[in-house]
Amino acid sequence: MAKTEVNATTNFDGIAENTAASANETSTPPLWGSARLCYTICAFLAMVIQLCLRNTLNFVILCMVKHQPVSYDNTTADAAEIAVADSHCGPIDTGSANSTIQRTGDLIWTRNQEFAVLGTFYYGYLVTLPIAGRLADRFGGKLLFVHSITIQAMVFMLIPFFARQSYTGAVIVRILQGLVAGCGNPALYQLFSTWAHPTERTAFLSFAYGGYSVGALLVFPISSFLCKLGWETSFYVVGGVSLLFGISCHWLVYSKLEDHPRLSKEEYEYLKSSQVKAANTDVPWKDIFTSVAVYAFIFTHIFHTYGIMVFTLLIPRFFKEAMRLPLAQVGILSSAPFFGAFISKGLTIVSCSIIEKRENLNLTRFRRIVYVVCNLSTVLFIVGIVLSDCQQRILVVLFTMCIGISTDMAFSGAYWPSLLFVAPTYAGLISGIANCLATVSGFLAPHGISLIVRNGTKLEWNSVMFTLMASYLLGAAVYGLFGSSKLANWGHLDKNQNNNNQDLNNQTSEA
Repeated sequence: MAKTEVNATTNFDGIAENTAASANETSTPPLWGSARLCYTICAFLAMVIQLCLRNTLNFVILCMVKHQPVSYDNTTADAAEIAVADSHCGPIDTGSANSTIQRTGDLIWTRNQEFAVLGTFYYGYLVTLPIAGRLADRFGGKLLFVHSITIQAMVFMLIPFFARQSYTGAVIVRILQGLVAGCGNPALYQLFSTWAHPTERTAFLSFAYGGYSVGALLVFPISSFLCKLGWETSFYVVGGVSLLFGISCHWLVYSKLEDHPRLSKEEYEYLKSSQVKAANTDVPWKDIFTSVAVYAFIFTHIFHTYGIMVFTLLIPRFFKEAMRLPLAQVGILSSAPFFGAFISKGLTIVSCSIIEKRENLNLTRFRRIVYVVCNLSTVLFIVGIVLSDCQQRILVVLFTMCIGISTDMAFSGAYWPSLLFVAPTYAGLISGIANCLATVSGFLAPHGISLIVRNGTKLEWNSVMFTLMASYLLGAAVYGLFGSSKLANWGHLDKNQNNNNQDLNNQTSEA
């Protein structure tokens, strides 16, 4: 097995455990107006766009499908619980003539179909994620980054037409959208190995993935507003804006330092000094699939993503059914967990950019502690939701916002950036594999939850909350025991860096 190779004079300290080792031989160029800031902002906006394209349907479906009378499946207990909730909190807002937002659509889909169509996006997403990761590592991420937005936007605007033709048509278009969208995230992630210095990666990644929180924060209120103009409007507005942004990225995003026409010499030297290059094009599959750190990252991502999927896909329906909120309020309050995530991004960017530059910091231990504490906090907040009812709506909204803070801090400040430290050369490939496996919950969760939540009662939704608690506890156990931020020994970097890197790794300790 090849030894890890990092030149100690390259200031690539962040990839090893000690993120602020001996010297800063390359001065840091100004951030304002820099190419690396330009890419980070583009990545942030791309995450906003990707999230809006993915999740607009999660709210709009409440407007576009005709309300169907609820069948209680001859379950007396469910009927009784709903009757009590009706008397205390009012009936479920079905978008009637008295509602602020009406169900203006004429689509006749069953309740199970409403749940299922939300997950069909991930059938396609699952296929292209690992392929895109490898292509981004091998050829650079620009084309995948740009066209995952432009082509997806065009496909997205076709949804209203095909949905009116048939349910099957809507499913096919959503799968095609997922196929294209799957090319974006690995490319975005991989490009940070080029456009972010190791000492800036956590902060830049946190800012960029803050777009996910901002997109989720905006998508439901925007969808709620556009639904008043007709449910088709949401698809055309979001798709049109996304298309314009994707086209503009062609002149803003580049795969290589040498390709960027506006990159200063000072910034080029700064970023070039931290680059890691593969000595050959062979992927060390055996090393990857026998690495405990890689498995810890993948399984942590699977457990963590399940929670994100459930909240992103179904939080509007939870507020509408379990909390008995009117549709006009659902659009705003469904953004609560994502507002919390947005707060978390600010805290993570500031704190990690300071903490991770400390000398003698054991980054593995630090990230393990952060992840475990955040996940345990999340479980406590979920318990609070379970113990609350529809008369305590404000409390439930606050709990969901706190869940957004704790889960995002676990994601952005703990396990997600660690892969760029463990295997920067293969970050796109491994993150693609991890996203591929984690995405399975994207289409399984709606099917499973539709079997649990047959009538939309609070008791049924509590069962869903218990699955979330189990998922977060498993994630805490896996990453708390096996997570790592230490550069692996199978990077296959330039051979002339081997001896220096071996000395550097010998000076660091694994928790």
